Amino acid sequence: MQEMVIDMTSTSYVQEEKHKQNETKEGKEYTIRGFKIKIEYKEGTLFYRALPEIDLNQEPLLFAELSSLIKNNQNRLGKEILKFDELVDTVKSICMWKILEISNLNIDPEIFAELFIYRLIKIDRIIPFLIDDNINEIYMDQKGSPIYLDHQTFGRCNTPIVLEEEELKALLTRIKLEHPITISSKKPSLKVEFQTRLFHSRISMDFPPLSPNGPTFNIRKLKRKPLRLVDLINLSTLPTAVASYLIEAIQSRLNLTVIGEPNAGKTTLANALDLYTPKHWRKIAIEDAIESINQAPMGYKQLSIQVDSFESNKSIHTKTTEILKLLHRSPDWIYLGEIQSREHTQAMFEALNAGLKGIQTAHADSAEKILRRWENLHKISRTDFLSLNILVVMKREITQSTFVRKILEIYEVDPSSNTTEGYGFLKKIYDCEMNEKQTFDLIKKNSILKDKLVEIMKRKEMLDNICNESWRQGE
Repeated sequence: MQEMVIDMTSTSYVQEEKHKQNETKEGKEYTIRGFKIKIEYKEGTLFYRALPEIDLNQEPLLFAELSSLIKNNQNRLGKEILKFDELVDTVKSICMWKILEISNLNIDPEIFAELFIYRLIKIDRIIPFLIDDNINEIYMDQKGSPIYLDHQTFGRCNTPIVLEEEELKALLTRIKLEHPITISSKKPSLKVEFQTRLFHSRISMDFPPLSPNGPTFNIRKLKRKPLRLVDLINLSTLPTAVASYLIEAIQSRLNLTVIGEPNAGKTTLANALDLYTPKHWRKIAIEDAIESINQAPMGYKQLSIQVDSFESNKSIHTKTTEILKLLHRSPDWIYLGEIQSREHTQAMFEALNAGLKGIQTAHADSAEKILRRWENLHKISRTDFLSLNILVVMKREITQSTFVRKILEIYEVDPSSNTTEGYGFLKKIYDCEMNEKQTFDLIKKNSILKDKLVEIMKRKEMLDNICNESWRQGE
């Protein structure tokens, strides 16, 4: 059965993460690779501090000796540009023998070498944020302002880190070495992926004159271990009844559009649901930053296409062009990440009206607002909305202590509706205030899947059993 894609591996993973987070809430400290992380209150504000196991600023002679060793062996670095992982491996090969000779080294030599490399390329104060999987997003609003971040357990945290000029230049240099980009007064922005063995991030940066107070950045952390649907159920993103309904919608090849404000969990939900497609379907994903899961190792037939972002200096491989080319690529299922502009929207509806089916994500905080924007600003006819099938609205609730991402509402588009006022063709299937009985009653009354209600309820029971088992394992 297809639903058996939910396995105990993902359940164990989420319980392991929850266990670590509970310990963190009590002790307010934990360790990551080479750093001790402390979460502490100061004058009513949460602060995130990352302390290296060995502070090389306190060991200037040792740092100078290792730096000299690298300088004397520059020929081993080669003439070609080294990506981050290649640089780390090469520098380790040069200096590891010297590190192994250090007496009383109370740290793993591999980790010590990494701390040295981070310090050498001047990213040692920002690297903890990148390698800490508990961090969702990192912000710097202007030059000279402290970095702050969104922590998965503690919510928004301040940090004492104010990056100096050379550190900002070092970060930008590393990004440029990973991607061939140019920053100028005409192109004062960038948006790139930065992926290594230890982290995967999407970095957006703005520069003067666009940001008059100096460089600014927003770094979105992309999960190295993507959450499965059972994980999202355990995190209260959606109940099992709704999960079962959405699985049935996917397997019935209904179009699913997931909308929400930035960082509301749209892509995470879309990825989790996308794993419920039959493995024989030919799937094509189009994104500017690859956030979909690579499903080929799992046995799926999947083609991923990465297009140029708005911030790119190139305009050859645009999302609009590649969406239109889908019509000649014979997909059974499509995945369109971040439908943003008028051109994106028009291309998406051309694809859907041509009969393509799949999942799309877009920014809006209500079904009515996304339709209004598409109709009034992107010039989409109301009759084209009949291709949408299902709209899922997600919300991020912000509190001082944490963030909660959940499905707020679900609507189906009713092609037989005669209502002309507003968007009366939207039929509500779910909102987050409803209980399970109300949810099933609305599916029975309003849903295109009403004939599948028995199957939905059976799958719901199966998901309940898996979630209950996962809680027992975590006790």
